[in-house]
Parts: sequence; structure tokens; C-alpha cells
Amino acid sequence: MAGRSAARRRGSFLTPTRERRRAARPICALTFGLACTLAGMGSCSAASSGGDPAHGTGGGSTADASGDSGATGLDAGADSKPPATGARYSGTVWGPHHDGSAPHFPVSGALVAAYPTEPPAWTQGAQCRECVKVPYGTPFALSGADGSFELELPPGKSMFLVVEKGDFRRVRSLDVAHEAGDYALDAELTTLPHRLGAGDHVPKIALVYGDHDQIGDVLAKTGFAKLDSAHGVDWASGQLEFDVYDNSGPDQPKHGDPLTNLIDSPALLSSYDIVLFACSYNANFAFMAKPEVQQRLKEFVWGGGKLYVSDYAMPVVEMPWPNFLWFDDPLHGGCAENKFPPNCNHGPPFESPASPLEPQLSSWLAAQGLLSGLSTKENWNTIAGTGEGVVGKDPQTGADVTALPKIWIEGPWAYPPAELESAGKSPTTWDGVTKHAQTASWSYNCGRVLYTTYHTVGSTVGGKHPGLLPQEMLLFYLLMELTVCQDAPIVK
Repeated sequence: MAGRSAARRRGSFLTPTRERRRAARPICALTFGLACTLAGMGSCSAASSGGDPAHGTGGGSTADASGDSGATGLDAGADSKPPATGARYSGTVWGPHHDGSAPHFPVSGALVAAYPTEPPAWTQGAQCRECVKVPYGTPFALSGADGSFELELPPGKSMFLVVEKGDFRRVRSLDVAHEAGDYALDAELTTLPHRLGAGDHVPKIALVYGDHDQIGDVLAKTGFAKLDSAHGVDWASGQLEFDVYDNSGPDQPKHGDPLTNLIDSPALLSSYDIVLFACSYNANFAFMAKPEVQQRLKEFVWGGGKLYVSDYAMPVVEMPWPNFLWFDDPLHGGCAENKFPPNCNHGPPFESPASPLEPQLSSWLAAQGLLSGLSTKENWNTIAGTGEGVVGKDPQTGADVTALPKIWIEGPWAYPPAELESAGKSPTTWDGVTKHAQTASWSYNCGRVLYTTYHTVGSTVGGKHPGLLPQEMLLFYLLMELTVCQDAPIVK
């Protein structure tokens, strides 16, 4: 609680919109919601004033020139829509999954577009990516909450079909059908990739491995690593589409390179699009007490890097950016922020009824039947309120621009009665109703930071399971949102 007045905490406490700004010029990158997802790096509006969506410049890879359209003709006699005047293609954008396996989740807000020539390549690594417009006249569609779309194309043309959301992109050649009518695109064409390859682009990811919250297992289930028989990463195989840096305790299994290799090298840090900091023991984050490490992480994000931080990795966001989140320990009389060791990491964990605050996220969850009864498992930390922090600089004056963080998920501090009684609290008087932030994010110039109070995998050691929990699907939803482009003033 150090460093914030009680008045400021009350003034910013769980503000419903989470989007107050002091800059006269709006900064669209602060919202980076589902609509900011067009043409590879995203956009802050579904379409520009001229009717064309905006998209980001960036890296990529060559298109598959096989010439196989992957389309199947359908009966166009449906009464619910007019007859097609061209070759009308429909499909669903799916998230990454192992080749040959069933998809895990649809992707909403993805751009599906057809270009007459192969689009420019993208590159990996932290960089300032500003949104640009899709060329006028380019056929495009945006996937709905359930991932579905329709795209009408001129018959008989040879085109490049581009499907993209954030830093995830698939490019395939498409021979458009010669006859007007309705056609279905094969799911392979509209599935976002899990590795770099011909026509496929993914962000370069570094996983900071910890003792808890096995984020690598989620990556493995979505094709970024080989799965073992226990539904986790098959570490022995060495088949990983991401890099690993070890931040585990002295008695834990080791995976990847020493973490110092990453945090002591600005050049290595900047080679990644996303760094995932998994939960680990308090003592494992002693490196965050070093001002030079805090500065390197700030420079990484300022230059376009993205941080995803879970639970006890809280010092990674609290020490470089102390103003955005007010951490508390309501069960044990409070805590002291922005210090090491971080006694705002507390526990015990609790499962909480969860509410998404972002409308598009709510629609995406509802489309999968996940909104009703949504809960987050293994909340170990508690966020009591929010505050404004620096998110960039005004391009005209050079003055700092501040904003509140964006809250994605919130829920009550729903400790079990036995845990409340153990801490000397009465279950009958405990406030288990008021909602508090559980997942929050903010921009920092070209990059973004996200923190979650709960374990991404919803369990600690030994909690492996087949399939994906809703909060594991949320990891990918948020990773895509983190990597959308910036339609805002940024400092390059």
C-alpha cells in the first residue's frame, strides 16, 4: 500500500470503464480490445472512415503456392440470404492446435482477406507496429464471436487468402471458383498456426519457467510443443516452438537456459515478441530488486515487447510499473507493495465466480457456452484497486500520457470458510460479493503488459488435465489481443 494515498485508492477503485486518459489526443492502443485485431497487427476500429480496415506492418512468411483452393461447393438455395453474385466463401477461424487434431476454440475479430499478390513478409521481435489500412478494394471480412465469416470473391481469380489475428497469421494461395455460388473453405486454410513455416507466422515467445503455473502445458496442447502422456510438455523430446528460461527453485526440475541469459541481455530480450513469466516462489524473483533489470524490462516493453505475468511473478509488473495496480492482502491485514521480498504474494488460493468486462470477450465466451458459470481457479493474489500510470508521451508536447489499466476479468475474493476462519475472519461477515480485478493490462508506448492473479493452468504442481480450461483458452485470447497493432501516437 506504500506510495498511494487512501483518497487515490478510493478514487480509482475498480473504475468500471478502466479507460480514463489525461491526453487531449485519444490513444487507441490503450484499449486494444477485440476490434483492434485487423490484418496481422490489428486495428483500433473495425473499419476506417473509408470503409477499409486498418492493419499493422510486420513480419511474416511466404505463401503456400500449392494452388489447391481447399473449397467445397455448397447449395446456395438458402432463404436466409440473397443469392451470391460472386464466389461466396464461408468458414471459421480456429485457434492453434496440433496438426490433425480437433480445434480447441474459435477466434473472433480475425481478419480474413484476399490479395491479388503475396503480401509482404513479417518479422519477429519487439518493434513499434503502427496500424495501416488494407488497400482499397481488397475483399475482407471479420470473424464473428464464434469465429465464422463470409467472404465474397471475384470468380476465377488466383488470390492469396490471409487469415490473421495479432501476431498469428496464415497465408495460402486460393484458386477462386469459376462459378458464382456458395463455397466452404477447408479448416486448414482458416486455422492460425502454431509454428513458423511456409505461409505461417507466429510471435517469438520466451517462457520463463517457474515452480508453479505450468504455462508450457497450455502451449503444448495448442501445438507449440510435443505432449507427453500426462497432458503436459514432453520436455525430453526437445520439440518446442518457444524458448525456455529457468526460474525454478533449487530443488525443482530445470528446463531451458539460465534466466540471467535473458534478463541481462537487452538484445536477447528484444528478439522476442512476448515473454511469459510464470508463477514461482517469492525468492525466485530476487532479480526484480535490481534497478537495471527493472529498466531493461521497461525498455523492452517501450520498444514493442509484450509481458504476460501470472500470480507470484507479481514483482515483474509491480516494481517497474508501481502505479497501475494496488496489491493487498486482505486476509492477513494488508501488505507492503513495491519491495522485495514481495509480501503481497500471499494465498491461500480460491476459486472465484468470474465476470469479463470487455464486451467482445463476453461474446466470445458466450459463443462457446463458457460465459454462464465462468470461474477462475487458483487465485493466489488480490488486486484491491487501480491507479493511473504513464503509458506514453504526447507527440506534440512530449508530456507524459497517463491512463488506468484495462480490466479484462474480475470477481470476488471467494475464500473458503475454513480458510477465513483460519485467518481469524468470520465467513458470515466476509465480503465475498464485491468484484475485484483479476486480469489487467496496460500499454507502455509500443508494448503492453498483462497481469493475472490466477494460475493460467488453474492448478499447481500435479494438476495436469486433458483439454483446455476456460482460463487456459483466455491465455490465447489475451496473447492475440496483446499483439495487435498500435493505432496511436508512439515514440519510435
